Amino acid sequence: MDKAKDIDEFVQKLAESLSMGQTVRYDMDNLTYGEVHQMQMDEYREYVDMEELPDNLEYELKDWEIEEVKYIKAVQDLPEEIDPPRTWEQLEWMSDFANEQSLGNRFIRDVQRALDCRHPFGAFKDVMYDYDLIDAWYRYRENCYCAYVRHELGLGRR
Repeated sequence: MDKAKDIDEFVQKLAESLSMGQTVRYDMDNLTYGEVHQMQMDEYREYVDMEELPDNLEYELKDWEIEEVKYIKAVQDLPEEIDPPRTWEQLEWMSDFANEQSLGNRFIRDVQRALDCRHPFGAFKDVMYDYDLIDAWYRYRENCYCAYVRHELGLGRR
């Protein structure tokens, strides 16, 4: 579990975790947060669901696994949860970003084709690389995630 030094860092860290597709649990009162990957839950669910860990746990798990279970339990005990934005919202961010660029009809067609294909996130990224916009896109996307977090936390500015 991690602790942010202020609300801006808290928003930034939650946004970073969400951008990786993780659900994040948090306690806004003391700015603590953590994420648990589904793979971790699948692996250690029986231990995480226990009220108290057994004394002989070191016979069942390695030391690092015991620490992992303790971390997961601590994160699961955090009072609030925030999910990543829905796919349609992220697609909207991509469309909005593309519409803000002044690169002509070919660019717009390339973006539309990318967003309409089977794997729009990767295809959009390819278009951004082709037009040397990838860094600008990542900055824009980071701002979108931060705005999303602020909105979800009730801090306004979306």
